[in-house]
Amino acid sequence: MRGNNLTSLRKYLLFGLMIIAVAVMLNLLNWVPTVFQKEGVKKYKTIEDAKGELKMSDLLLPSYFPQYLIWPPSEIFGRRRPAKMVLMHFINYDRKDTVLSVMQAETADPHPIKSRIEPVKTRKREGILIKGIRGELSLGLCAGGEPCNSVTWESDGYTFTIIAKDSVEELRKIAESMISQWQP
Repeated sequence: MRGNNLTSLRKYLLFGLMIIAVAVMLNLLNWVPTVFQKEGVKKYKTIEDAKGELKMSDLLLPSYFPQYLIWPPSEIFGRRRPAKMVLMHFINYDRKDTVLSVMQAETADPHPIKSRIEPVKTRKREGILIKGIRGELSLGLCAGGEPCNSVTWESDGYTFTIIAKDSVEELRKIAESMISQWQP
């Protein structure tokens, strides 16, 4: 009887060691099933890291940037659930504060991540056509009284939002540069 208990114990230990070895190998390969990953907002060091981990190969970046912006983004946040989303902040070269926010989220996202720049007062909302895609332009003010304008549009299952402490003209150029990439 005692020999059977030792044999069973060895089998369980061997099984446990195999599970640990597989988990270590998967971790070394930088692949862990999503069942075991923590969900929620995560900060990324690079755009490539965010694209890879969130499996968002179709993540869009503006191809037009006003010259006062610093590249790469100062912050990149992402989330896989309840809906995939990426939020990037860009800072002003001279003032060193966040002046541009670019967000891409699955349209079904009920709780988008909050940007560091948000209008505290909206003066006007109006429909806008950007390269043939309907969107909404919001003219507002940030906490410091600076212009805080935003444009939002939907395309192919994603909602895109750009918030900028800048003019409507610059905001439009940034949005158009993203839409140009998206269109076939």
